[in-house]
Amino acid sequence: MSDSFNNDKNVYLLGAGFSKEIGLPLQDDFLLVAKEVFFKRTGQYKHFQRVFEYQDKLTKMKKYLNYPLLNLEHLFNLIEMDFFYSQDSAILQIKNDFTRLICDVLIDRTPCPFYHDASGHLRIDDSKFQTYLSFISLFIKDDKHKVVMHDDTIISFNYDLVLEGAASIYNWKRDERRLDGYTTKPRNDSFLFNTTFGKTNIVVEDVGQYFKKNMSNPYFPSLELYSENDGSLKLLKLHGSINWTPADDHTKTFIVPPTWNKSDPEIRVLWDKAYKELMTAKRIIVIGYSFPETDIYVKSLLGLALNENQILQNIYFINPDRDVAKRMCLSLLDRYFEKYCEYKEWKLSEFIDSNEGKQFIKHHLNREVTA
Repeated sequence: MSDSFNNDKNVYLLGAGFSKEIGLPLQDDFLLVAKEVFFKRTGQYKHFQRVFEYQDKLTKMKKYLNYPLLNLEHLFNLIEMDFFYSQDSAILQIKNDFTRLICDVLIDRTPCPFYHDASGHLRIDDSKFQTYLSFISLFIKDDKHKVVMHDDTIISFNYDLVLEGAASIYNWKRDERRLDGYTTKPRNDSFLFNTTFGKTNIVVEDVGQYFKKNMSNPYFPSLELYSENDGSLKLLKLHGSINWTPADDHTKTFIVPPTWNKSDPEIRVLWDKAYKELMTAKRIIVIGYSFPETDIYVKSLLGLALNENQILQNIYFINPDRDVAKRMCLSLLDRYFEKYCEYKEWKLSEFIDSNEGKQFIKHHLNREVTA
């Protein structure tokens, strides 16, 4: 623990609001967006229909309970609990269909920055990723000769590949500049994520196939994105990812609902790592995450880790929804510690791209936006 007193670690907690500006839905409107995606390709997405029919069958409970059946996490939890109690193979099929629905919606709504034009020339359109390119630049300590990262950590509750898309653009541009200068690529000279920390039951698939799906004239270069070396950025996706598959069944996607038993060995090592990172954080920055009622595990994780943290100085909340932030985030804080916390009513782009946001980052987080 003595070394932790000298660290300058920022730990970021990312929720669905982080990915909103690129066009991905929030939890509350996810299933409405899913219906939009379904009606574009009804023949391709027949599994969507089975999920919608299951959802309709549950509407009877609304006579008794104010239950948000359009909310992604709430419906995911219901399906998970339904199968837990019934062990019905039909419910297991619904669960698998719902996992596919989540993946297909996120794939449909995430833009692919690489493409070939009508003449076959490679083009890149990174306009929708600009804010996310600026965000990942916060983690780069130096990249003049090779990429050197700050010892920071991202804990994400999102299934999507927005961060991976931004890192792919950064790595591709870096490779292009090197080719223009005819210089040799040094070892590990890329923006790399460590996501599995030695876990062998999870396989992290190449992200390109997910960005290319359903796109016109798609292209995605073969780029290194993942490594378990010490210089990689720690990216802890505690609910899984749409490009993760179980090692024993590559036809399935490894994503889990918030009610999942986090002591399960399939996912526990990531939660253990998150606990250690929060325990040694100097600052915690919560972006677009509102500590939903469905995920009591996260509140417990945060509470237990901070109970052991001897160096925490500040917690910052970045969320444009003031009501949600006050009700769900600021209510977590002790009155004494509240003076060391701050809430900013900012969208991600305002936090990262505005002059006020950049000054805040420089003076409060000891980092700089360099992209």
